[in-house]
Amino acid sequence: MHRFARLSLITLSCLALLAARAAADELDEVVGEVPVAATETPATARTTTQFAAVDISLSNYKTEALLVVLAVGLVANYFYGSRTNAALSTTWEKPIGEVLRENFSAVGDGTRVLEWDSAADMLFYASGRRHCKFVQGH
Repeated sequence: MHRFARLSLITLSCLALLAARAAADELDEVVGEVPVAATETPATARTTTQFAAVDISLSNYKTEALLVVLAVGLVANYFYGSRTNAALSTTWEKPIGEVLRENFSAVGDGTRVLEWDSAADMLFYASGRRHCKFVQGH
C-alpha cells in the first residue's frame, strides 16, 4: 500500500475514533436514568430511561464539521499533488530521456521514460549499455 494511502487511512481512523468518543460523551449527557419511586417493591422496581430534549444547533456538530473539512482537504491535497507531480514529471522527462537514450539502447517502455507507480512515485528503467546490466530509478 502506498505511503499516502496508509497515512490517510491512519488519519481517518483516528478522526473516526475521536468522533465516536465525542458522540458517546454527548449521548451520556442526553440520556440519564430516572430513580424508581419509593413505593415500588424491589420485585416490581425497574429502571426507566428518560430522554432529554436534544438541542439541535450547529455548535453540537463541531467535531463532524471538522472531520468533513479534513476529509475534503485530504482529497483536494491528493488531486492537487497528483496534478503538480504530473507537470513536474513531464518537464523533467524530456531532458533526462534524451540523456538516457544517448547512453542506453532500451529506455522506459518504448513510449515514455517514466512510469507512474503511484501519485507520488515514478519509475524509470534503462538497459543495453556495455558493462552495465541495467539502471532502475524510483
